[in-house]
Amino acid sequence: EKPAYTMVSKEDYSAVKDLLGRLDGLYWYKHFVPPTLSNYWQYLDYFAVSAASPDEYQAVLKFIQPAIETAGQMETDQKKVEYLNNYLCTLLEYDPNAVAAVTEVFAPHSGILKGSCGTYARAFNLLCQAADIPCFAIRTQTHSWNLVYADGAWGHVDVSSNDHSGRSGILLTGALPSRADLTPEATAFLKELLVPGSTI
Repeated sequence: EKPAYTMVSKEDYSAVKDLLGRLDGLYWYKHFVPPTLSNYWQYLDYFAVSAASPDEYQAVLKFIQPAIETAGQMETDQKKVEYLNNYLCTLLEYDPNAVAAVTEVFAPHSGILKGSCGTYARAFNLLCQAADIPCFAIRTQTHSWNLVYADGAWGHVDVSSNDHSGRSGILLTGALPSRADLTPEATAFLKELLVPGSTI
């Protein structure tokens, strides 16, 4: 685990936890109470975050390694992102009511594995992060997809929509005016956190 520390007011705990969840992919980011701090209740503004890759992700990383190596040989981030989008589409079929864990998506499976938009978004986070491409999830009231930093710009990638429609209609798209981001301030913060200066 790699702990990081900051100060967060108690009222903002849930917002910060939500923000951390949008980064979940190769690592899980969680609120972390150091075992050496027995009187944590006296320091409610003290917020520690742990970043850890679960043990079961070793099999996931082994499974995706050929795809990550192939993406790594491509000339531009755009081509890498397009390849990873297409790769994920070969592993899943869109079903708005189905949920599949990352460990199910990136593992040998027979038959059709179905997943909702959230399944696609979490899996794409992991793929991009494994390929050293900044990526996080974004959502409206009813849908999730990803923001990806490629070739010097942030772009929207909606793998579930691309898979369902059979075409890459939302692949590093600059803006999606028809979709209302639930937390635009948090989205702007994550962009700057992952790529400082990228929103200036």
